Amino acid sequence: MKYQRSCFVFICFVFFLVAVPIAYAEVEWNLLSTINLEKKPLDIASSADGKWTYILTSGEVLIYSQRKKALAGRVPVDLDANRITVSPKGDRLFVTNLKKKNFSVINVSFRYQFDLTGTPFLGSADAPVVIAVFEDFQ
Repeated sequence: MKYQRSCFVFICFVFFLVAVPIAYAEVEWNLLSTINLEKKPLDIASSADGKWTYILTSGEVLIYSQRKKALAGRVPVDLDANRITVSPKGDRLFVTNLKKKNFSVINVSFRYQFDLTGTPFLGSADAPVVIAVFEDFQ
């Protein structure tokens, strides 16, 4: 009786394996962009919001804008820097240097320029700061 029960369980198991269709997943992908660099990339990190990609090369960090799909800036670092990571807020870069046994904390902030052509203003057109006030909300 014990033998019959074991055989029954084994036959059910084999039937289950054969009867259940096996699903195969396919991967779909497409290349979004390729950046040609002047120097060999050593490490890469991305901001949590996905707006910025930081590429560590020998002697500098390249800041790549995902929105514009273009290089937005460069930050000089030690030639021996070998790893990079980004803080959760995206406002600091942490760059390590194994050769010198140290790491650097780099504060990152972005300045944005707005096209104010045709915008009404009061004061000098070449003022360093422009404040736009909208009083008519109709």
